[in-house]
Amino acid sequence: MASICAAQQDLADRLSEVIRKLTRDGQLNALARKVGEDVRDLRRWAKGTTLPGHVLIALLDELPRHHADYLIGNTQLRLVSKDQSETATAFRAAAATSSFVAEVAERMSDGEWCHRDDAAAKEKARETITELQQFVGE
Repeated sequence: MASICAAQQDLADRLSEVIRKLTRDGQLNALARKVGEDVRDLRRWAKGTTLPGHVLIALLDELPRHHADYLIGNTQLRLVSKDQSETATAFRAAAATSSFVAEVAERMSDGEWCHRDDAAAKEKARETITELQQFVGE
């Protein structure tokens, strides 16, 4: 029972982080509409109230891939795109990688690396990994 509670808390913590980022980017209301839920319910589930399975599936389907992969990050699961769109190309993968390298270099330009730099670089790395996975089909 304790492992179920720990897993539920981990999911809630991850959902809370995703909701924080979507709120910061002004995308939370749109996500709530897409999954057919109220923003207040999304916030309640992010605080640890049991997340219904159908909502989790809807979230995984509607979230940007890097957020969806982060949400299920403590599992052995990874999302795979059902159809490889034309946008999943070597050029997008290369652009994402270049953008990651440029952001890290910019953050290092002051000669210091703080916890904010580390957090931003990890988020950018997740986005980059998503683009690379889409390119190779994983």
